[in-house]
Amino acid sequence: MRDCRKIWQDQLNMDSFSKLKNILVKDCETLLNIFPFSMMEKLEELDMLEIVNCNSLEEIIEPRGLIANESNAVTATESIVVEAVTKFVFPRVTYLRLDELPKLKSFYSRMHATDWPSLKRMKLVSCHKVELFASECLGFGETQAESQLGEISNKQPLFWVNEDTFPVLEELTWKRNDKMKGIWHGQLSLQCFRKLKVLNLECFPDTSATALPYWFLRSLPYLEKIVINEASFCQIFQFEGISDEERHTSALTQIKELRLSKLPELTHLWKEEFNPRATLCKIRILEVLECGQLKTLVPSSVSFENLTTLEVSRCHGFINLIACSTAKSLMLLERMSITDCKMIEEIIACEGEEIKGGIMFTKLKYLRLSCLPSLASFCLGDHIIEFPALRKVIVRECPKMKIFCEGVLSTPKLQQVQLTEDEDEVKVRWEGDLKTTVKQLFEEMNVQNSEVIEVTL
Repeated sequence: MRDCRKIWQDQLNMDSFSKLKNILVKDCETLLNIFPFSMMEKLEELDMLEIVNCNSLEEIIEPRGLIANESNAVTATESIVVEAVTKFVFPRVTYLRLDELPKLKSFYSRMHATDWPSLKRMKLVSCHKVELFASECLGFGETQAESQLGEISNKQPLFWVNEDTFPVLEELTWKRNDKMKGIWHGQLSLQCFRKLKVLNLECFPDTSATALPYWFLRSLPYLEKIVINEASFCQIFQFEGISDEERHTSALTQIKELRLSKLPELTHLWKEEFNPRATLCKIRILEVLECGQLKTLVPSSVSFENLTTLEVSRCHGFINLIACSTAKSLMLLERMSITDCKMIEEIIACEGEEIKGGIMFTKLKYLRLSCLPSLASFCLGDHIIEFPALRKVIVRECPKMKIFCEGVLSTPKLQQVQLTEDEDEVKVRWEGDLKTTVKQLFEEMNVQNSEVIEVTL
């Protein structure tokens, strides 16, 4: 069924449109558009709009003939037609999802704009044929003549954006779209996404961008969480050509959570000559998964005074994880999990550093070291290491771990080392303290390996 009007006429009486709060259109393989133009003025109560897996869909709203001098002043989702420019306003929509729409060309084929005064979450997935965002002033000037002639403009983005388009948008998920000129290359106003707190970027393997541009981050003063998955980024934050004063204005000052996964080209989070101490000071959660080229987590000058969770997994470029100076700043760290890193030999590296005093992980309660075939020690430096709150330690498949650390170790609340991760069949070991337990496990493993070799011979 390709005519959207038939769907709505079959399902609902036109008078009941105004009562709709949630609309989900899913798996409609032959639809070219979703809503009749006449329906838009009735969706005043709509709260959620989801359009998913419609392979033939080309536009959201069915086109209608417009007269250049036609003018209607209306409210809510009704249209305003002035000089052939139509505006659709969605006053109550808080969540918008456009997912797997490979042929989508525009929201509405003629010259238009949309306003979303209540929109807080937006998810845009696999809309390959359309530029997602573009500056309103540029777009209107370029396509005005085409709109007056009633022609479909192939240049239209999904959203013409100005400061009023998404005034309260807090979360943006953006997946599989290569047409990123507007938002990626600085063509939008710095105020277009001023309330954004969460940015999810997924599946950008072919993008020409090698990092998140500074201008883009600068426009997001309230950004708290960044999630990047499956991208060809070489670094995350790019500050080349930016003065020191600009670096420490608004960009990154509110970041509390950074999650990175499946970034095969990533070699560093930022260039070492840039010191982001003043900008990343509030980060609480750092997760790095499947970043095989990453050899250094952060430079030794970096401090993470507010970090509570650190997770690193399947990153095979690390020899060690953090420097002693960085470790000393982890006063609020509560969870550390390092797993499946083939080359890592040491978690904390102190070589070449002059460190005064010991290292205290004041808040650390959970430590997991799992599937680390090259790990020799947590720290080979001769420093006092204290874990006053540590209660759970998992050490699993670390065959080369001879000793937990070289210096004095204090773990007053720890009573066992867990050898498995299966909570249904927990295996534990304790020889009075953590250092003795790790040493005993290593010696027993060597004895077992020797017996296997003798039997094999």
